[in-house]
Amino acid sequence: AVGAHTDDVAVQGEIERIAAGAASMVCPPHDVVLFVDGAREYKTLRSPGETVRYPLAARLKNGSAAFRTFVSHQLLMAAVPDYVAAKNKAYESAWIVEEDARFSGDWATLFSAFNDTADLVAHSRKTNRGVAALMAVARVSARLLRAVRAALATLEEEQDGKSRGVRKNIHGAFIYGLCQRSKWCAYRRIDKDWLAVFRAKCPWTASMYADLAPKWASGRLQQQQRGLIFHPVKVDGHKPRSRDAKRFHCKDQFIQERRFASSFGGGASSLTGRSSSSEKPNATTDGPQRRTSSLLPPDR
Repeated sequence: AVGAHTDDVAVQGEIERIAAGAASMVCPPHDVVLFVDGAREYKTLRSPGETVRYPLAARLKNGSAAFRTFVSHQLLMAAVPDYVAAKNKAYESAWIVEEDARFSGDWATLFSAFNDTADLVAHSRKTNRGVAALMAVARVSARLLRAVRAALATLEEEQDGKSRGVRKNIHGAFIYGLCQRSKWCAYRRIDKDWLAVFRAKCPWTASMYADLAPKWASGRLQQQQRGLIFHPVKVDGHKPRSRDAKRFHCKDQFIQERRFASSFGGGASSLTGRSSSSEKPNATTDGPQRRTSSLLPPDR
């Protein structure tokens, strides 16, 4: 599932790379679904597969407090659970790839490396609300997506629609915590050796990515053939005078990252690494093989 709302050739180019990686996956076969904001018009963005014009504004306006809190402004967090539910049992899981995520290798390498029965595949970090799964590049099983919808409905009923009570229970650690509390849910971590720059703030520009990513990749995994995940990479990058840029010291961060990448010189070699760790390995069982949807979402 790919979510996008920036009508730009660089975003379209990454969508096509993701689609090429998904097309090479035959066991199970993958569909590519592009989710866009239904309220906007697009001249450049197009999907090699299906395009879903999702009415995000209307869903947020008419949705429950739990739904609004969970989704925030993230198109994919709203659209993918709805889409998978509507398709009933057509899909076993969905890869979620945000518009501002990049992979320096072949996307098929990443998809293949995590082609298993885990319900949640994502990098995770400790936060002040607990351990959170970072959903910029992640895979979620259909049954976990259904569990998310059910949990949101239960929270809404328990809190009687009161936003304050709902917000206390829904935060960045919600999906990870739900998985860990469910005996049937298996989590597999995308380890740090798959990551280059991976954060929520201080986005790279497209030109920074084109300049620094090949150097970064060749330096991190010199003798391997894989790739690294970069996030966030935005067409226009960050706004230097914005509150976030000052709060998170983005300018200093970029200087350090340029120095780090430059220390490896040029040369762009592709990458591989150690296999990622699994948690609760016995929590899932092999079921009937269904199609996996590789979907791309919009900026977070």
